[in-house]
Amino acid sequence: MARTMDEVLNRYYESWLGLDAVYEKWAARRGITFNMLNILALLHEQTEPIAQSELCRRLHLSKQTVASVIDSLEKRGIAARHVSEEDRRSRVVRLTEEGRAFAREISTALRRFERRSLSMLSEEERTALVDTTYKLWRSMADELEREENAGCTQWPRTDIGSSD
Repeated sequence: MARTMDEVLNRYYESWLGLDAVYEKWAARRGITFNMLNILALLHEQTEPIAQSELCRRLHLSKQTVASVIDSLEKRGIAARHVSEEDRRSRVVRLTEEGRAFAREISTALRRFERRSLSMLSEEERTALVDTTYKLWRSMADELEREENAGCTQWPRTDIGSSD
C-alpha cells in the first residue's frame, strides 16, 4: 500500500531527527558537540589551514556557530586561529599537534562506527540511500532558492503572538 505524502514526511522527520540524535549522542560520549565533530573531521582532512568562511560554506553553518565552536576548540588547545597570509581580512584555522591527534582518533572512530552501521545495508541500499539523500538535498536547496528569488523570505503568518 502506497504511503501518503504526509506519512512519507513523518517517516522522513523521524529518520532525520533520529540520525541527528545518534550523532549528537555519539559526539557527546566523546566530550564534544556535533558541530565540533563536523569541524574536527573537516580540519583533520586539511593539510593547510582553512578559512573560517570556508568552514561555514562547507559545513552549512553560520559564522556565529563556527566562531563559537572554534573558540571552544582553542580553549581546549585543539585548534588555533590566525590571520591569513593571503588575505589579511580573513582568519584561518588549523589543528594544533594535540588537536591533530584528537581529530585523527575521533575521525577514525566515527568512520568505524558509520561503516559498521552502513554494512547492515546491501551495496544497492547504500548507493540508493546516498544518491536519494543527495537528490533530496539538491531539490530542497533549489526550491529554497526559487522561494528566495520569488521574494518569499518570511513566514506568511507574522501576526502570531502579536498583542493586537
